[in-house]
Amino acid sequence: MRPDDIRKVLRADRFVPLRIGLADGRSVLVRHPDQVFVAERHLLIGLAGLECSEPLMTPSTGDRVVKDWMIVNIVQITGIEPEKGVNGKANVRRKRSK
Repeated sequence: MRPDDIRKVLRADRFVPLRIGLADGRSVLVRHPDQVFVAERHLLIGLAGLECSEPLMTPSTGDRVVKDWMIVNIVQITGIEPEKGVNGKANVRRKRSK
């Protein structure tokens, strides 16, 4: 993946939260494009926190202040996919009760 390809995804007219897959099996949920800095060989990703019990994600869209950050080598990115739902919340349709 090239830095320009990543920039295009992050700067799309209508940004959709996305998940960046990493070679070590982890993934990072990106909720806002301003929380990712793209360099020639690395991404600097601002995180809501770096705790083992929580999935890696950027702060919610209303909170732009990061609590931690990580550097990802671009060659370690296995894929970038849109996240289901808004702000990483799964779209769940509930059945109507009769």
